[in-house]
Amino acid sequence: MAKQATKKKKKRNKNRQILLFTLLGLLLVVLLVAGWLIFLTRGSITVKGAIKGYFKAIEKQDTDAYIKNCYPAAWSDNYHPQGNEVVLEGLVEDVFARQSGTVVKDVEITHEEKLEDVFVKRIEDKIKEIYDVDLSLSAVYRVYFTMKISYISDGDEVQYDSEVKTRYVYKYRGKWYYLADTLLLVDMALDEQ
Repeated sequence: MAKQATKKKKKRNKNRQILLFTLLGLLLVVLLVAGWLIFLTRGSITVKGAIKGYFKAIEKQDTDAYIKNCYPAAWSDNYHPQGNEVVLEGLVEDVFARQSGTVVKDVEITHEEKLEDVFVKRIEDKIKEIYDVDLSLSAVYRVYFTMKISYISDGDEVQYDSEVKTRYVYKYRGKWYYLADTLLLVDMALDEQ
């Protein structure tokens, strides 16, 4: 009787170990997929991450990071304003030429304003009009923030706190993107708001 109870106990312990290792394996797979989605795909999981990612891409002059932070693949892969062939990478390099040498050390969001659905629809319609790309945006925020900025001038580092900046971020398929497309911003007069 004692042998049979010992065998049952060993079998239960073995089953528990199998279950434990299966659950740990599943957890590892979930964590790997989540890490991949968060860190290796386009966009950011937070509004602040989208803003910081934009300035980090400019600081490093990383064209690929800039595009991944500002454009979902559906948009960047079809970047043909008004049907014209335009190399998006060339436009990004022009941005770098105008903004190089600046380092953003900190971004502090002072206020976020979720824009109404009618405004989101206007942006979607304008993207469709200019680029012939259908994007279904789930949200657009007007974000007010300050930054700690530094740059080198005559061999010395100059640091200052920026005034409050106003920029836009948008959410597409669960990820946040910094709205940096000049044609869209100018056409909608968003750069003046």
